[in-house]
Amino acid sequence: MPSTKPPTVVAPFPSAEHLAKGTPYKVKDGDNWWSIASANRVDVNMLISFNFKTSNTDEINWYLREKVGCRLETPDHDNYRFGSADVPGIIYIPKVAPPPCPNDFSKSFEIELKEALRTKHQSVDVASRFFSTVGAVGRTGRFISTVTDTKYWFAKLYEITTGFEIGAARDYKQPGFVLHFIPIFYNMYNRALDAWDAGGAGVSPLWRLHFMNTGRPDNDSVLGWSSGIMTSLITGVTAHIRGDMGQALETAYHSFVSKYCLDPAPPFDTYKEDFFAMGTVFNQARMAAMSLVASLGPIPEAGVKIGDSLGAGLDVNQVNQWRAEAWADAKRRLGQ
Repeated sequence: MPSTKPPTVVAPFPSAEHLAKGTPYKVKDGDNWWSIASANRVDVNMLISFNFKTSNTDEINWYLREKVGCRLETPDHDNYRFGSADVPGIIYIPKVAPPPCPNDFSKSFEIELKEALRTKHQSVDVASRFFSTVGAVGRTGRFISTVTDTKYWFAKLYEITTGFEIGAARDYKQPGFVLHFIPIFYNMYNRALDAWDAGGAGVSPLWRLHFMNTGRPDNDSVLGWSSGIMTSLITGVTAHIRGDMGQALETAYHSFVSKYCLDPAPPFDTYKEDFFAMGTVFNQARMAAMSLVASLGPIPEAGVKIGDSLGAGLDVNQVNQWRAEAWADAKRRLGQ
C-alpha cells in the first residue's frame, strides 16, 4: 500500500493559481506524470510542483488519494496511479510557453528532401543486391547483364517509384508530408527483407509469400522468365500496399505532427489530395520498369512484347483501390 503523509501546511486544491494559470485535465487509464508532462511539453517536476507544491513522495501520494481521488496502485504498490474512475480525477497543466520547436515547419520541404534522397540511395543499394554487372550468356548466345534473383524486379520498381515521387514532390500542396512518408514506407519493406535474410522471424504472411516465390530467374525460358518477373512485382506490390501502407500512413502522420510541433494537429485528410495524386507516379514508374524489362530480357525479339504484357498485368486501378483502403485504415487507426 502506498505510503502517505499529509503536508504540514495543506495547499488548497484547486487553488486560485491552479484556476488562473492552469488548465484542468481529467486523468484516465494509462496516464502517468511523465506521459502527461510529455504530451503537454512541460517538465515533469514542474507539473507535480505546480499541482501539489511539494516534491515529497509521501505527500504527493496523500494529495493523489485525498484531492485527485486515486485508488489504483503502481505495480510495486509504492505509489498511487491515475485511472479513469478517479473522482474528481482532475489535475492542472501549467500554462507555460512551450519551448521552440527544433524543426522549422517552413523548411519542412528541404528537411524532408534530404531524408527522401537518402532513401533513394538506399533503394539503389538494395536493388543492386540482386543484380550482377558481370553478365551471363542467354539461350540465344546474347551476352546480358544478370539479374541474380527475381526479388530485383520489385526492388527496382520501388527504386524507380521513389525517384519519381521525389521529382514530383514540389507540385504537391503538402510536399513536406509526402517526402516524410517516403522513408517510413520504404523502411517497412527493407526491414521485412532484412528479417527474411536473417531467418524469416516476424515476416508477415504477405511478405513471406513474396520472398518464398522469388529467387533465381529462368533465363532459358521466355515463359519462366516473364512469370518470375510478374510474380516478383505483383506479390511485392500487394505485400507493401495491402500489408504496410495503412500502418506507414499512421506512423508518418504522428511523426510529422510531432517533428514540426503542429498544434493543433491538422486533420489527417489535410494530406489526402497529395496522397492520391501520388498514385499517378506509380503508373509512370510502372512504364519505366517495363522498359527496363524489355532491355534486360534474354531474348531480344520477345523483350518489348513481354515488357508490354507485364505492364498490363500490373493493374493500376487495383493498386489505387488498395491505396484508398490503406488511407481508410490509417484514418480509422487515428480515430478520425
